[in-house]
Amino acid sequence: MAETQKRLFSPLRPLLALSLSLLLILQGLSPAFAEHIITRIEPSCTQAGQILTEDTETHVITAETIPAPGHRFGGWSPVGGGYEERVCSVCGAVDRRVIETAEERETARLELTGSLEGVDKKTRVTLEAVFNGQGAKLHCYAVMTMQGHSTLGLEKSNYTLRFYNDREGQDKHKLRIGVWQKEHKFILKADYFDPTQCRNLVCAQLWRELVETRGNLHPRIASLPTLGAVDGFPLSVYLNGEFIGLYTMCLHKDDDLFGMSKGEPAAILVCNGSREEEAFFRAPAELDEEGVHDWELEFCGTEDSSWARESFNRLIAFVQDSSDEEFRERLGEHLDVDAAIDYLLFLYALGLPNGGAKDLVLVSYGDVWIPSAYDMDEAFGLRPGGEGYYSPEDFLPRCEEGVWTSDTGSLLWDRLLQNFPDELRAR
Repeated sequence: MAETQKRLFSPLRPLLALSLSLLLILQGLSPAFAEHIITRIEPSCTQAGQILTEDTETHVITAETIPAPGHRFGGWSPVGGGYEERVCSVCGAVDRRVIETAEERETARLELTGSLEGVDKKTRVTLEAVFNGQGAKLHCYAVMTMQGHSTLGLEKSNYTLRFYNDREGQDKHKLRIGVWQKEHKFILKADYFDPTQCRNLVCAQLWRELVETRGNLHPRIASLPTLGAVDGFPLSVYLNGEFIGLYTMCLHKDDDLFGMSKGEPAAILVCNGSREEEAFFRAPAELDEEGVHDWELEFCGTEDSSWARESFNRLIAFVQDSSDEEFRERLGEHLDVDAAIDYLLFLYALGLPNGGAKDLVLVSYGDVWIPSAYDMDEAFGLRPGGEGYYSPEDFLPRCEEGVWTSDTGSLLWDRLLQNFPDELRAR
């Protein structure tokens, strides 16, 4: 038993060391000073509080945000009608969900009939599909393409999956699962390097819980059932009766995930993870829909996407050319600063070395760009290929000659760390 526990908990040791290292680093970002509290407004479950303090030497008054802690729900209790509820012990808020039967809690199953021969990122194949799980059943057609960039050549690949009622792919078959909107397009994540098969979804849930406590949450994000976080469930996949692996069936990072509509100025950008300067906010970006350049335009609500390219390049130019004073005062005109602070801390706390550039998702509803976390199958310092773990110092911020750097290679994250140390520490 002791040996089993040792094997189970040994991957967590880098995370424990990381947490302690990050705390010590953030405590050291600002000098100590003598102060006393003028007033303190306690936070509610969903609204941030505030502390006003006065420096006893300079008499400068400083406002510090107290993050909202989130609800404290009790256990689930059945309330009839096939539902169960839980109640927040602090504010009385009620959360409701459908009661799952024992059969529904079993792993969902996707049975495909046909051939995947020739399928790649651009070449589609059509198969007959039977899906059963998560309270939903369907018998229709599945149109599949490969998904991703660095994972395309792996023995077990990711797929984009679209359901249709007809073989020609004209009549979409939309599926409603849980709190999701009706959707016909999903991702089958292979999680090839993750032996736990759960990093992506567990970390997405942690991201959602972090977003819930954000004081200045963008109203469009606040209206989403998953707050823009990916959601999914385990799925056993069979091809012509043969089991081909356990996958995760996930929401796609598209307009439905972020509540966007055609005809409105809204866009989703994804960094494809190359090492070129434009991936690190050090050169103007070229946007495309094929993943040729560093930034891929995953979705644009308007037929003319030039506004998205111009808006994003204004952000890059601002990161490159602004003075420190301008950066602090005007970054919010281009980027959701609170979301960026959450994202950077999330990279450090969960050990996501690829999140600084590769896997960064930015969304815009026609105003500022909002960072969001998506691909997290290498969380907790897992090295590419699943071969061991990074040490915490491999992806923690560091101080060189008195200047803090994010250790991500990104000019955006370097400047955020250098110019918002108090906000990072408080958060």
